[in-house]
Amino acid sequence: MTEKNNLNLKTIRVSKYMTKNVITATADQSIQSICILMHENNIGSVVIVRRVVDGLKPIGIITERDIIHQIGKVDLFTTQSSVRELMSGSGSRDLITISSDTSVSDAISTMHANNIRRLPIIDDNDKRMIGIITDKDIIKIILRISGITTSYYIPPTFNVAFEERQEENN
Repeated sequence: MTEKNNLNLKTIRVSKYMTKNVITATADQSIQSICILMHENNIGSVVIVRRVVDGLKPIGIITERDIIHQIGKVDLFTTQSSVRELMSGSGSRDLITISSDTSVSDAISTMHANNIRRLPIIDDNDKRMIGIITDKDIIKIILRISGITTSYYIPPTFNVAFEERQEENN
């Protein structure tokens, strides 16, 4: 039986497709350093963490959208200010996370309900971050189980990276 015949979004766990090597920063880092991380790693967000004895505990996330909104609403924007004020997870915006046994279907519902595109994945026992799943990852999962995996829909570089993540997680 093929993958598309025996899997659906309610049975697939996010842990199977999550990115384990999450790019992180601390809340005292500057917006400029976060932008450099995003550029160097070709990503649209950085998870803000607090270092704990046995790993990293996510306390926020900063996205390209957060930075653009801040630039657009102030007269003078400085890239040297701390990300602490911009990140989700500060003030009235709580960081939204999911556990590794969450289904892809539930992750989609969480993203939709909260108008977000990235979900840090937390270990249920010690609350440390073990990965992240994004809207792009979910689109790739949908394409794969639908049988739509040509390079027209998914560039070959994505296929390679996605296959490597699957092998890592198995």
